[in-house]
Amino acid sequence: MTSNQQIISDLRLAMDMHQHLDLMVIYKGVPVISKAEIKDIQGDIVTMITHDPGLVCLRTSPQTSILGSDYFEPSAAKIQKVEIQSGEVVLDEFTYLGTRLGERMIIRVEPAAPIPLKLEFEDQAIDGELVDISLSGAGVRIPSEKYTPLLKPGAVIQIKFELPNGAISISGTVLSGTRNVDLYRLSVRFGQNGEQKERIFRYMVDRRAQIEQELRTEYEKAKGEA
Repeated sequence: MTSNQQIISDLRLAMDMHQHLDLMVIYKGVPVISKAEIKDIQGDIVTMITHDPGLVCLRTSPQTSILGSDYFEPSAAKIQKVEIQSGEVVLDEFTYLGTRLGERMIIRVEPAAPIPLKLEFEDQAIDGELVDISLSGAGVRIPSEKYTPLLKPGAVIQIKFELPNGAISISGTVLSGTRNVDLYRLSVRFGQNGEQKERIFRYMVDRRAQIEQELRTEYEKAKGEA
């Protein structure tokens, strides 16, 4: 795939001006940003340098988002190589992000392990798992054989689950559903519920702190092994 040459031109300008850019990937639901400087551009192959813990995320991700200054439009690039010790990140296949950036910047977290939940609708109840959560909604998995057309987009449901800081019972609307082998993933948007949202927010703050600590630990371990 050929890179957008306007992006390459803008990156050359950023390199000449010694501008730092942000490389963003999603790690366990959390947007992780690494400050990076452009080291070299050969054709449409760009080498950047960063020494932030986010390197371990970049090493396992196929793609990164590149955020910059007012003159640099948010872009995406394919990650070709990451060297932990030197901090080098080699990128190519640059494209503009456009409206996809907003979706990626939504703060959500993945639990350390899927959280059991009960999904109630009409006069039915299904056991499932919470796989990620934000203040606005959640990702839910249920067995494929338990899926019913009653859970189509627009369906109003009640979700009940336990967080470490208390029980949650919150209404929601199904936004979409995707089948994956023997599981069905539902994207759910929460309704308004101040008390429940407060509890979810506190959980997200605590879980994000855990994820960031995990990331720093993985980075130090990776540097020691390099």
